[in-house]
Amino acid sequence: MESLEFFQRFRENVRQRPDHAVFQIIEEEGRETFSTSQVADGLQRVSLFLQRQGLQPGQAVGVLMENHPRWGVAYLGAQSAGMVVVPFDILHSSKTLAELIVHSECRLLITSSGLADKIREIQERLGDPLPVLVAGEGQDEMPQCWHRWEDLMAEDLEEPIPMPLVERDPQDPLSVMYTSGTTGDPKGVVLSQAAIYRNVNAVFEQIKVTENDHILSVLPLYHALALMANFIMPLYVNARTTYLPALDAQRILKAFREEGITIFVCVPQFYYLVHKRIFQEVERQGMLKRRLFNLMLKSSHFCNQHLGFNPGKVFFGRVRKPFGRRFRFFAVGGARFDAEVARSFRDLGFTILQAYGMTETAAVATVTPLRSPRAVGSVGQPLPHVRLRIEEADEEGVGEVLVGGGSLMQGYLKNPRATEETLDNGWLHTGDLGYLDSRGLLYITGRKKDVIVLSSGKNIFPEELEHFYQDEISLIKEICILGVPDETSGEGQEKLHAVVVPDFEESKRQQIVNVADMTRYLLENASQKLPTYKRVRSFTIRRDALPRTTTRKIKRFQVQEELQESAAQAGRAEGEDQPQAGDEPSSAVEERIFEMIRKAKRAPVLRRSMNLELDVGFDSLQRVEFLSNVQENFSVHISDEQASEIFTVEQLVEAVERRLSGQGEEGEAGIRSWKEILESELEEGEKRLMKEVMDPRPFYELIVYLVTRFIKVAAKLLFRFKTWGQENLPRQYPFIICPNHQSYVDAPMVASALPPRVLKHTFYLGYSDYFENAFMRWVARLCKVVPVDPDRHLRQALRLGAEGLRRGQVLVVFPEGERTIDGSLKPFRGGPAILAQVLQVPVVPVAITGAYQVWRRGSGKIRLHPIHIRIGRPLDPPAEPEQREEFTERLKASVRALMEEDDLQ
Repeated sequence: MESLEFFQRFRENVRQRPDHAVFQIIEEEGRETFSTSQVADGLQRVSLFLQRQGLQPGQAVGVLMENHPRWGVAYLGAQSAGMVVVPFDILHSSKTLAELIVHSECRLLITSSGLADKIREIQERLGDPLPVLVAGEGQDEMPQCWHRWEDLMAEDLEEPIPMPLVERDPQDPLSVMYTSGTTGDPKGVVLSQAAIYRNVNAVFEQIKVTENDHILSVLPLYHALALMANFIMPLYVNARTTYLPALDAQRILKAFREEGITIFVCVPQFYYLVHKRIFQEVERQGMLKRRLFNLMLKSSHFCNQHLGFNPGKVFFGRVRKPFGRRFRFFAVGGARFDAEVARSFRDLGFTILQAYGMTETAAVATVTPLRSPRAVGSVGQPLPHVRLRIEEADEEGVGEVLVGGGSLMQGYLKNPRATEETLDNGWLHTGDLGYLDSRGLLYITGRKKDVIVLSSGKNIFPEELEHFYQDEISLIKEICILGVPDETSGEGQEKLHAVVVPDFEESKRQQIVNVADMTRYLLENASQKLPTYKRVRSFTIRRDALPRTTTRKIKRFQVQEELQESAAQAGRAEGEDQPQAGDEPSSAVEERIFEMIRKAKRAPVLRRSMNLELDVGFDSLQRVEFLSNVQENFSVHISDEQASEIFTVEQLVEAVERRLSGQGEEGEAGIRSWKEILESELEEGEKRLMKEVMDPRPFYELIVYLVTRFIKVAAKLLFRFKTWGQENLPRQYPFIICPNHQSYVDAPMVASALPPRVLKHTFYLGYSDYFENAFMRWVARLCKVVPVDPDRHLRQALRLGAEGLRRGQVLVVFPEGERTIDGSLKPFRGGPAILAQVLQVPVVPVAITGAYQVWRRGSGKIRLHPIHIRIGRPLDPPAEPEQREEFTERLKASVRALMEEDDLQ
């Protein structure tokens, strides 16, 4: 199908169905519809206008417009007039756009009124006036060289305008499309009309798109895939296309429900989001429903892989329902798509078509067969006129993908060096790594330039890992994995570093206030499912969205540059004596809070948007103490639940101001120190909880004693369990026992190591999430476990611990706060030091060894390995608050010494 055949077919569509609504756009203000006759009339008028402006065939015309049917009308109008069409990315700066306009030698620009200010900036940079055709309202006064689209459409024409207006050779350039550039270096790809329409024709042979189809378009039309799939192809067959102005999940699902969409083409990022939400919803269901869902999913997978049919359409009707009864298939392109997600969508009953290509191949080079379940996960087979080759394949068959055939670009505009590097004897070096299977299906593994080569020689494909972590951790909104120097290893060695954008809405829903701590914990957990060399070793929290191209690929070079600049700024800031400029306080409350932050953290630069944890630098204990100080200073009350929703300085100021104005709840004044926090009277709910756990229950105590004795005997048989140092336990109560935390078996092992006289008085602080059902709540009462959430309710956790100690009990608390990830000690938290100092009780260090090997974090396997417990001499409590930090380090050193003592034996 060459260009003239396209116009011939389009003329026939106009003749047969002139009033058919071929395009519509849905915006906040409503919808605008374009019939085939309106599209034909518009493109004819644009072509005539360009000819009247004195432009000659072969000259360049730029299109800079938002996603709108008028974009396609402008493109076809310029094509009809014999012009070379140059689509521009509206997200580029005016400086970049001016440079590209000069580089492409554009003689005229077709744009919209919404971009008028940017066009004026471009004009100023260009100097010489550039003729502009402006579509849309709101431009009453325009420069002399600007022309109104509406005036053009309203003009009375004396005679019909041919379509196309000018004939051209199919091998002549039709378009110059600038790559969005993950390397920051956009290049102008020159495509002939033969290359573009040959691909369109080949795709039609693979996929049957008819006039009954309704396509949903959210990708920008200045992207080659969107231009082909969402404009040229549907216009050719008289299908209908609905445009949305942005990639918004809620609007997309609404369009599916209300418009009867049959085909949707998008980039991988959208499908990852949908996939994540589907499985998050499954996780919220009861255990029976989850097991039934997983059983049906496994059955569907087996049928797809081995029997060649898809029962998912029957099994998962509820999942498919939001997409409507008319929906036919998803199509994905523009970037590597995770194979597991592709297979998951297939097993859920969706038909998912994958295409592979790039701007340099006129958008498409391969397509998966539409009705081949086993092909899902690959990017398909080459189009009939396309050839593939794998260059320098390794032992697994993976090498650089080379593409040949009749749809390749003619080269990069005015860049012979880049053209020579990319085109070699009719083969295009794609820069993608992949392999071909026995059926000729292509699998993409990653980008050659993105591969991180570790000192071990292992190749890391970051996109694969990024999707893994994002899929595993609901708290991660975006993630970019980079190779950075490893300061702990030899010179030239690299480690994997993650730049993480947290999902703050999700953290708010889960009431997670310590986002950085929780992100680290979840990254460590997820990493246990990966080979050692693939694990992320460090991470940085980023507040802003990651920079991306129009096809949603991460601009890794920019992330790397920003990471390096951030590190350099941090280094410079350490040596700066002069405070930098921050926000000026806008109220007396804000001024006082700013001053309190400066005193607490010595932070000279303060802004309202700063996160109390990530930017100001409060850890969990400092945060509780600071919020208590704020309450005391303003005589207001902020409950733990309300405090868990305060993330930024601005939110704290607003919370205080609401309470001062009487809009918030009234209550007790805040408290200034940990001593006052721990000595304040318990709330009613806390009193009930302590009574439930602490009241004497002789029968329960007997059960606990018998169970711990049984555990001790079983542990001796299975794990050669031994205990040393029981004589070091104080004879007087209360006191605190602080073991290191290696495994789920730690608590029962410690309990079985204690003599009966101590066990009788022992209680624990336990993570509340483990005690949500009725049985586990009964276990908590049986074992004297006080369920708390130390992230949301740290103040409550310490108050309850203090109450138990005041009752003469022995508190067992793990100062690391979480299980070790690799067997080594993690940083100790300051809670035990606070309790010890305020209540003046001794602390007993305890070392557990071997439990990590028995049941390590992130593993479902229990192994046989010796477990030893060593109880050290009690540490006297710190006398003053200023000594808590030193005491915490002393406690950690004591536990480490006990562990080393065990290693020596």
